[in-house]
Amino acid sequence: MQWLKSGSQCSTVRLVHVGHAKLLILIAALFSGGPLAIAETQDTSATAGVMETTDVEQVDTASAAKPEDPPIPMEAPVPADTEVTAAAIDAAYNRFLRLREEDRDAEATAAAQQVVQLARAYYGAGTIAIATPLINLAVMQSHNGDLVAAEQNYRAAISIIERWEGMLSARLINPLSGLGHTYNRAGMYEEAVESFNRALRLNNIELGFTNLEQFGIQDGLTESYVGMREFEDANFYQETQLEIYQRKYGRESPEVVPAMYKLAEWYNRSGNFEQSALTYRSADRILRQAQGEASQDRTDGLIGLARLYEQQGNSPAAASALRKAVKVVDSNPEPDRLRRARALVALGDLYTRDSRPGSAREQYVAAWEDLSSDADYLETRDKYFGLPVRLAGGPFPSLATNARGKPEAALRDGYAEIRYTIDAEGQAQNIAVIESEPPGLIDDSLLLTYQRSSYRPRFADGAPVVTENLLSRHEFKYAGTTPSSQSDQGELARPETNRGRLERPDN
Repeated sequence: MQWLKSGSQCSTVRLVHVGHAKLLILIAALFSGGPLAIAETQDTSATAGVMETTDVEQVDTASAAKPEDPPIPMEAPVPADTEVTAAAIDAAYNRFLRLREEDRDAEATAAAQQVVQLARAYYGAGTIAIATPLINLAVMQSHNGDLVAAEQNYRAAISIIERWEGMLSARLINPLSGLGHTYNRAGMYEEAVESFNRALRLNNIELGFTNLEQFGIQDGLTESYVGMREFEDANFYQETQLEIYQRKYGRESPEVVPAMYKLAEWYNRSGNFEQSALTYRSADRILRQAQGEASQDRTDGLIGLARLYEQQGNSPAAASALRKAVKVVDSNPEPDRLRRARALVALGDLYTRDSRPGSAREQYVAAWEDLSSDADYLETRDKYFGLPVRLAGGPFPSLATNARGKPEAALRDGYAEIRYTIDAEGQAQNIAVIESEPPGLIDDSLLLTYQRSSYRPRFADGAPVVTENLLSRHEFKYAGTTPSSQSDQGELARPETNRGRLERPDN
């Protein structure tokens, strides 16, 4: 992937007044050879609208460009006869927020670009007020996979903040973190580590070494080190989070249990199954000692432990843990039906993967009844049962046979569209390839994968029903006669929960 890199010369750092303690920390970091000192970057935001996954910031209408700062060119200048006002910027910003909340990502990105253009016309291209719109634009671009533009706009925002507020500005933490996540998505893990490390140092200077706000940065570092296959470093940042919780609340406090669950899930993901199980059991012990055997908080850990057992191929132990979770909830005078339904759905899914549709249906029906008992649960019910959910069957093919072992440059993008039906027992029927380009390269493999798949069926009125005319599109790579026209951004999954932190103007 070719990234647009700015000038790499070290610049003179313009510091703001921060107090002796922070200056000493900064000086120590600089002399230690750490990544706190960075190269000056040229503002390249003119080439692409940029915004990072960060909290939306408010534009400060009192900001004005410093006379000594060179102007930053606009990408799409607002016509001279257009009167730009603070109210117009605010309206564009609110429209952007609404589109983002509605998951209309392409339109939200265009709206964020408009905010950048209006803010430049109103405040001036080099003002500090431009940093926030650039960050918010970069957020959307990174989320959409436009990684080159996201990098440019993050770096442009960082450069502006450094110019106005200095290298120790706490406002740098958010764009540096967003830049790190963008590098992770691009597979540029060393660059991500550098960006996250600087964000982490600034976070610790601002909030102390045991603050909880640093966990998102540490999670980013974990992903970077996983990408570099340096698992010891990845483990360190996850274990550090639990240590921080324990110092804050005490090692036997129920407050540390969520951090223990997170660490147990990490151990599971990294293949350290024994340590994962030990962490889940330790968390369960803390809850039982503090809240009693009937603590409904135990269900999350029991569900996680069941997932671990199933991953190890021990379905009976997994089922036992899930049944215990249901029993814990039922032992309470006022059972938490939402927790109970979650455990029942997990148990039904386990039975589905074990090809026991009758047992699975019994659990699903009970979960449906729980989720139908309260209007507040209906959205969760629809999430579980509104459409069929694929639970087993292996991965769909991503490479045609002729692409195996070929260099990336020799591969081209293909696709296939499948129409199918899911019956009331969760099996695919009437599977057909309705379109593929090029035709025939992965059709047979796709059909076989569907035939082997198992689904949680759709429910209506408390019973599983047939769902017809489902359509799915599968993209794959194949060896072509000309190089692929694939973008430099790569194929990267969209994050579901951590799209980045937008900034609110006036922060």
